[in-house]
Amino acid sequence: MRLVAIALVLAAFIAGVLPAVLVTGCGGGSGASQSDRDKAIAAAKFLVAGRANRDLSGGPCLSESLPGLSDWAVDVAHDPRQAVDEVPTNQCASVRAGQVHHFVELTPGGQLIRAQ
Repeated sequence: MRLVAIALVLAAFIAGVLPAVLVTGCGGGSGASQSDRDKAIAAAKFLVAGRANRDLSGGPCLSESLPGLSDWAVDVAHDPRQAVDEVPTNQCASVRAGQVHHFVELTPGGQLIRAQ
């Protein structure tokens, strides 16, 4: 039942985001709009909240690409950042490969570290 609720909220999020993305585009590899950044942060926090009962201390990549914001990935890192967070193999593969140009980085508890 919980998965159904999460899916419904995610669908509502996508429905609100997708029209704006279709009109404005993703912005490519240079800079992201403040609106897209805010939407990506909200989606990232939603993903962490949906995994509240899981241990995220290992810093997993939660999403290689966000629905409706395909140029954004979501990663979990330590706060403060540790050397292990800088190891490329511990970061989202889509970012490393240049397929995604922006990312949101959150703590295991869902606090924003950075979004760029």
